[in-house]
Amino acid sequence: MKREDIFTFRGWATFLIILFCIRYIPIETRAGISTLKVATSGICALMFITYLRPSVSKALVCCSIYLIYIYMAASSHPESFRASTLLYTASFLITYCTFYELIYFEKVFTIDYFLQLVRTLIIVFFAVLLIHQFLRIIGIQEFLIVNMQSLHRGLGSNSLFGEPSTFARTMGVLYYAYLKCNEYKQGHSVNIQQIFDQDHRLVTAGFLWSMFTMGSGTAFICLGVLSLYFMKGAYFVFAIPIFIAVYFTLSYFEVKQFERATTVAEATMTGDVEEIQEADGSASSRIAPLINTIKGLDINSSETWFGHGTDYGYKVARAKGIRKIGEIDDYGLIAYFLSLAIVFLCAININSLATIMYFMGIGGGTGNVPYLWGLLMIMTCIRYFNNHYDYEEEDEEEEEIQP
Repeated sequence: MKREDIFTFRGWATFLIILFCIRYIPIETRAGISTLKVATSGICALMFITYLRPSVSKALVCCSIYLIYIYMAASSHPESFRASTLLYTASFLITYCTFYELIYFEKVFTIDYFLQLVRTLIIVFFAVLLIHQFLRIIGIQEFLIVNMQSLHRGLGSNSLFGEPSTFARTMGVLYYAYLKCNEYKQGHSVNIQQIFDQDHRLVTAGFLWSMFTMGSGTAFICLGVLSLYFMKGAYFVFAIPIFIAVYFTLSYFEVKQFERATTVAEATMTGDVEEIQEADGSASSRIAPLINTIKGLDINSSETWFGHGTDYGYKVARAKGIRKIGEIDDYGLIAYFLSLAIVFLCAININSLATIMYFMGIGGGTGNVPYLWGLLMIMTCIRYFNNHYDYEEEDEEEEEIQP
């Protein structure tokens, strides 16, 4: 990144991606509300109103409708109504609208800049992981100045994230972005041979090392989904023996995280939520809600459509083991459909591999989880270049919805 890019709209959009993807524990703590992210959202609101040109984008329309609806749904349950929760949700929505405005209307990213950003992030996250692993080898298990926690997972660590599973999802989305943007540049899909060429070797090596050694079963699920990118034409024939060899190698060496991933996959096939939770408590927090949603929706119940009220999913449904994806428990199925409108009208092309990543790797929701919004920002950039890369030099504008 050039020095002159830092204090510009481009620099701000870059900052948003980085901030909302990572979690620097010494400043933000491991969980809970991040004051830094809330303050950043406040600046986004001021920027959106004051400095950005007035436009009514798809993101603004979808986010506004969603926010108004969940306010109405929450208000129908006054006993659990919490304005602070809705304001927290609003902070993510205004941040995303600001980011969308910067990408689509201010056109702050070129494909080369975004590719370099993605490449840099993958390498930095990989480098921090290596630092953590070196410290673990010499006997240091916690060193918060470099975001290192005591996890008791061998060499596994969290890099610049709150936990390894978040690290895994973010790396998966970043590498997908790397593949897709290189695909747009060269006009055809990237093949397995290319990812080990000199231009891509460091990024691929850093990505694979991170995914195999970070200590997360989620990483193997993400790798499995990403492998579908290469399952095309003749490469499908060559890919099968490679994946079989990897499977038996990891099984032979009894890699714990791989065993957890396969156990979760097997448990998921049964549709038994308790079995999934026993296999992997971390993975179950994403997979179990999806199973509960598929198996437990009662379309004849008004609560299914309009929800039980604020925080019901976290405080009640979670304790009972019946929590559903997104904010269905809180605000209902209608609210969830409106959140999907934000995702698939603004961030993800529904007929893409990103859709599978969204439901399997990310969990199919957004809610008040910062890194999920960070991943949607990355996906928004992928969608933008998919739709606009050929016309980038012609300064085309997204069609605005006139008020």
